[in-house]
This record gives sequence, C-alpha cells and structure tokens, in this order.
Amino acid sequence: MPDAVVRTERLVLRPLTPATARELLDRGVPGGFPGEDDSRILAQVAAASAGDVRHTYLLLHHDRPIGTLGAAGALSPDGDQELGYSLGPAARGQGLGTEAVGALCAVLERQEGVRRLTAEVRPGNEASLRLLTRLGFMEVGGGSSGHLLLARAAPGQPPVPRRWAGRHVC
Repeated sequence: MPDAVVRTERLVLRPLTPATARELLDRGVPGGFPGEDDSRILAQVAAASAGDVRHTYLLLHHDRPIGTLGAAGALSPDGDQELGYSLGPAARGQGLGTEAVGALCAVLERQEGVRRLTAEVRPGNEASLRLLTRLGFMEVGGGSSGHLLLARAAPGQPPVPRRWAGRHVC
C-alpha cells in the first residue's frame, strides 16, 4: 500500500516518488531547495524503483518544496526506526521542522514492529538537538561517525534507557 499524504496545520508531507525526485534534481526550486542533504536524498529516491520507496516525503509549505524527511533505512531487529530530515535555509526558524518531524514520528510509530525512533545529529547542530528534544527525544549515546544518537520510545513501549558509549576511565 502506498504512503498517504500527511497534512499538518501549515505543511503537506507528500510521498516522494522517483519521478518527482528526478524532476526536482533537474530543475531545483528557488529559495535554497534542494540543498546538499536534500540532493543526496533526492538522488537516492530517483535511483530507486517506485515500489522500493517507503516513508520518504517531500515537505511542502504553501505548495513549495522546502525539505525532505523520512525513515532512514529499514527497521532494526530490535524495533528501532531511524529518521532523517532536512529543511531548506529559507524555512528554518519558523517551527516548520518541529511540525514536520512531529508528523513524521506519528506516521513511523504506527508502523508494525516500531518500538522506538532514533535520529543521529552532528555535534554542534543545536537547532536539530532542540527540535528533537522538543519532540521527546533524548541522547542515548554515540551514533555513527561521531554523531550523537537520540531516541524516543513509541507509544505503549517502555521508556528509552539512557545508554552510555565508550569506556569507563577513572
């Protein structure tokens, strides 16, 4: 079953198709979209088969693309679903990211087997850390490539335990 369009108060999360991704890569949109992270996501979707793209969305504000967001990879055997998002510079600082990621979390948490959501954030990306904290994520340890790993439990799941990475040194 294809992903449904998700609507929030100010935004539309439209399922991203390979054809739409190719079109956006070819023509771009004024206002800084697609940026580097969005271009990477669009290229991955453009190269995929239509049936292989699930839970990846084009973020629209006033019918203009302003970002991408979605599940980052498959559900882990433990029930962890990583998410990712990118917002163009013109759309930042207006609460649109929190609104969009909150809607994405609701979609992903309804998927069978999801026990918690995770997100990796570059150290120093204070805006993203604040966004995720507002949505109930907490730091649980180190992610890949020096990123911070944050997580939140899906509804009805046990709270996320804080995990500490590294060695204990006295």
